[in-house]
Amino acid sequence: MNRIPSNNAGSPSQDDASKPERVSLAGCLLAANLDVSDPLFAKGVCLIVEHSDQATVGIMLNRPLAIDPNPFWESLFQGLPSGERTAVDHFNFGGPQNGPIVAIHSDSKLAEGGNSQGIYVSAQVETLQKLATTSPEHLRWFIGHAVWGRSQLEHEIVDGKWFVVPAIPQIVFADEAQMWPEAIRFVGKSVIATFPGVDHFPTSALAN
Repeated sequence: MNRIPSNNAGSPSQDDASKPERVSLAGCLLAANLDVSDPLFAKGVCLIVEHSDQATVGIMLNRPLAIDPNPFWESLFQGLPSGERTAVDHFNFGGPQNGPIVAIHSDSKLAEGGNSQGIYVSAQVETLQKLATTSPEHLRWFIGHAVWGRSQLEHEIVDGKWFVVPAIPQIVFADEAQMWPEAIRFVGKSVIATFPGVDHFPTSALAN
C-alpha cells in the first residue's frame, strides 16, 4: 500500500519510524469463525475489495439469491442482443449496502481490480458486457456489498470472528455450499503446518 507523502522534508521522525507499516487486506478472503451467529455472516466467506484507514469494503461470496436474475440482467445489458450473452442462472447477495452489479472472474484482460492469484473484480458496464459475451472459465455475479467502519474489521479479526485466508481460485470459485468448508480447511492446514515435524495434512480426521 502506498504511503501518503509527508509535507515535512527530511527523514521520518522517530515516532513515525516506530509505527508498524499498515498491511492492506484487499485481495484476501475472510472466513467466519464457527461461533459467528449473525445470519449475514454465519459460515460466510467474503472477498475484501477495498481496505483503507477509513473503511473496508467486501463482497460476500457464498450467499446465492433466490430471485429471478432476469430483471437485473436485462437492466444491465439493455441493448445487447440476447444471442451474444451467456445465460445467468443466479446472482449472489454481496452484502446489505447498495451498489453496482459486480463480477468476480478469471479473465485478467478484463480486470478492474484483483490479486496475483487469478481472482479479478469488475464493475464497469462495458467490462461486464464483455465478460457476458466472452464467458471466461470462472464468472460469478454479485449484487450489494458489505462495509466495515474505521478499524471495525481489525477489531473483529482480533476478537476471533474472522480468519484471514488467501483468495485463491479453489475457494473463490468453489460451489457456494463448499466455499466455507474449503476456507476453514485451508485455515486448519495452515495451523497444522506450523507444528514441528508435520509435513502433510491428513485427508481423514481418523488418521493420527
